[in-house]
Amino acid sequence: MLKKILFPFCIILFLTILITPLPVGADSSYRPQNSTSAELVESVNALRISQGLPPYQQNSILMRLAQEHAEYMASIGMSTIHTDARGFKPFQRALEAGYAVAGDIYTNVGFFSENVTGGPSKTAQEAVDEWMGDAPHRGTMLSTNLQDVGAGVAVVGNTYYYCLDAGLSTGGTPRAFTPPASYNTPVAPLIPNTPNADGSIVYIVQPSDTALGIALAYGISLDELYALNGLTKDSIIYPDQQLVIRPGYTPTPTLPTATPTERYTITPWPTSSQIATITVVSATPTKPAIIPATTAQGSALVIIISALLLAGLLLLISRKRK
Repeated sequence: MLKKILFPFCIILFLTILITPLPVGADSSYRPQNSTSAELVESVNALRISQGLPPYQQNSILMRLAQEHAEYMASIGMSTIHTDARGFKPFQRALEAGYAVAGDIYTNVGFFSENVTGGPSKTAQEAVDEWMGDAPHRGTMLSTNLQDVGAGVAVVGNTYYYCLDAGLSTGGTPRAFTPPASYNTPVAPLIPNTPNADGSIVYIVQPSDTALGIALAYGISLDELYALNGLTKDSIIYPDQQLVIRPGYTPTPTLPTATPTERYTITPWPTSSQIATITVVSATPTKPAIIPATTAQGSALVIIISALLLAGLLLLISRKRK
């Protein structure tokens, strides 16, 4: 009895195990790796040491400036821009913040350099590896003249934005610096262009313009500006570049109005009263079907012969009984 009970129970248990889905663990390889500004500085200094160069000295002013610019890039979704919302360049922002940039800043912007980049799940080491791919970015990290460094990291969703500022100061005490009007005057407000005859608006980029500033001046989004000009968030705009702000419209052709053709008025003929015509059909009497004489005679002969045969048969039967 016990075997009869256990056997179906085992079958049910086995089927339950087969159809029950097993838990699947999340793949940790898809999780974004979190890189900090300190890790970016460490990666750059490790590279310098590997090349026989002294490590950069972390500077508080440059750390703040780099972080602010990384956050600005993240806010506009662009990882290749070096000017801020006001159009200030890296060395101008450093001077404004009190970092005394060494060198002739009026002719060659002094001893100051900046690297920027960004991308989905990009790590600090990946940023350094990317910068090693060309001379200007490599020079920022492996300079024999620059001494101080600052780094910034900003994150939006899964996209990381990196900024590295390296410079050489005069050695003086950081001070509040007011840039002279000759090179650091805030950018004048952008004046929108008048639409063309077809309704289109095309803007010519000026040296201090930014994509965000142009979009704000014309009341459109950055995405619209990018879409109209085939750009992406990583594109760089340059002076004298023509940007379409609003495409022209194609006027709808107006078809000429057709002049109606004069037609004669048709006068109807007088309508006569219709007289019903009654057709008299004379009935033709149907003649009864006449059976041909030969057919009638044949039928009578058959009946007579049949009667004679029947009578003979009855006579024969009566004799046998007697």
